[in-house]
Amino acid sequence: MNTTKSNYYTLRKLSKIISLVINPLVVAPFTFGLIIYNDQTLISKNLIFSVSILFTNILPLLTILYYRKIGKLSAFDAPLREQRIELLVIAAMYNAVGFIFLEYLGASLIVKGLMFCYAINTAVVWRITRYWKISIHMVGIGGPIIALWFSGFQYPILMGAIVILVGLARILLRAHTPAQVITGTVLAMGLAYIELKLLFL
Repeated sequence: MNTTKSNYYTLRKLSKIISLVINPLVVAPFTFGLIIYNDQTLISKNLIFSVSILFTNILPLLTILYYRKIGKLSAFDAPLREQRIELLVIAAMYNAVGFIFLEYLGASLIVKGLMFCYAINTAVVWRITRYWKISIHMVGIGGPIIALWFSGFQYPILMGAIVILVGLARILLRAHTPAQVITGTVLAMGLAYIELKLLFL
């Protein structure tokens, strides 16, 4: 019994670490960095990267910290569905403004496309979240995986392992049901594929 409990707590700790390390605020700058700094055609790489992380990482993070400080969030990852709605609206607006800046700076199509995906997919998730708690972690992984794939980073085993690992972590933490995890993944990948393929590539 003690061994079972110990294993359970170890799995939960591991799941918390995975959820913290592989979360949308970390995945976004990592993905933009890989795409931008491996693109030999881009000139203002540092500026384009700075704009990308400003609107997908820094501003959303500052907003989350502010909401936590004033008591509008019970925890950093906004576990309650009601707490996520306003943050999702704000994040979608940040991403939309980021897209406009990237357009102005002449970023590559895939970089602009990824920011566009963040804006649209976040807005879609906001609409869904009003009625159902979809996994934002999985949405935050699905779109970037498609963008990386189109950019030549085609590692199906590694990408699949990351999706499964994060999905299981979210389920083990009881943050989401399997249906919420699967829906988040499929929705993000499907939308990103359609958006990037039809509008940018």
